[in-house]
Amino acid sequence: MTRRAGEWRNRLSLAALSCVLTLGVAEVAARALLRPAATRDPDGTPISELAPTLGWRTKPGGSQRIRREDFDITVTLNTFGLRGPEVPYEPLPGRRRLAIMGDSFAHGYYADEPETVRGRLGAVLDACGVDVLNAGSPGYSTDQEWIYFDSEIRKYDPREVVVLFYYNDLQFNIERMGTANREKPLFVEQEGRLELVPPPPPPPRRSERRERRAEAASQRRAAPRFHGLALWSFAATRLQRSRPDWARTFSGFGLAPEMSLRPPVEFLPFGPFDEGERTRVDEMWKRTTAILGRFRDDVRAAGAGFSVFYVPARFEVNDEAWTFVQRRYEPDRPWARDAVKTRLTSVLSSLDIPLLESTDAFKAAEAAKTP
Repeated sequence: MTRRAGEWRNRLSLAALSCVLTLGVAEVAARALLRPAATRDPDGTPISELAPTLGWRTKPGGSQRIRREDFDITVTLNTFGLRGPEVPYEPLPGRRRLAIMGDSFAHGYYADEPETVRGRLGAVLDACGVDVLNAGSPGYSTDQEWIYFDSEIRKYDPREVVVLFYYNDLQFNIERMGTANREKPLFVEQEGRLELVPPPPPPPRRSERRERRAEAASQRRAAPRFHGLALWSFAATRLQRSRPDWARTFSGFGLAPEMSLRPPVEFLPFGPFDEGERTRVDEMWKRTTAILGRFRDDVRAAGAGFSVFYVPARFEVNDEAWTFVQRRYEPDRPWARDAVKTRLTSVLSSLDIPLLESTDAFKAAEAAKTP
């Protein structure tokens, strides 16, 4: 009996040692594999530059290869800073022009040029005598698009302007700070009028030596850890992405990092919780309505038609993504999935602006991807 008990103890010891060694190897591998990749120098020339009134704009003649986990493309800009073929200001006799304006969706930042909105529409409409202009710029909100039209795009004499609208335009239309922590212009209402407050001058650039030091420091960052373990941090992060409600429960026992229940500010139009948030959302809509009205007036005064295409967020057309949002942020918040599209429809109707949308088509495409 004693001999058999000793054998079991040996087996348990070996099993425990094996588990410890396996976890140790996994931890070493996690620290190596999860370490942030060193910053890679972009290939080519910059495709964006600072602009006094716009904050930033696409850079004429820029060409840069952009590499991310899910795409690898080269964005090339013509001599006027537009993506797509070289197009002079003056249209050819018998040709009309359609300008597509908006942010990264219009610009096609994640797609090869033939697959952008301009590329697809251009291929179809060319035989009809219509030239399609890519007048999108990454990170723009509706206010910047309006300024860009007045300062540049009207020179092309478009007969139709279509503005792509995304839900986060509401937030950025009332903010001084734009995407990637860049200063942007801001329209403020004064006695019923919109007045432009341009962005402040950019701060002086750091010396090249300090830039290199900062870059080297960022490349030395270690893998993220929780309770000192990269493997535990990886498992907790995966749980946050798949079941945030479970992750919050585990965080109460110290088994996962704490998670804030508050949604990003740009999510508020889908479910303002209290009077303060409702006031903020009303401010977003009021400012956006005023900007769209003035934008419409300037486009129509230039002899062009003006319409808005609504670009839905993935959680607006994908059921799993919407369930994730509800699990991730304050489950008792009065979420309304169609809140932005519904209110935008009402706003555009009051402004006599046509709404173009294909939400049902996006939903069908998302459903087709679901296994």
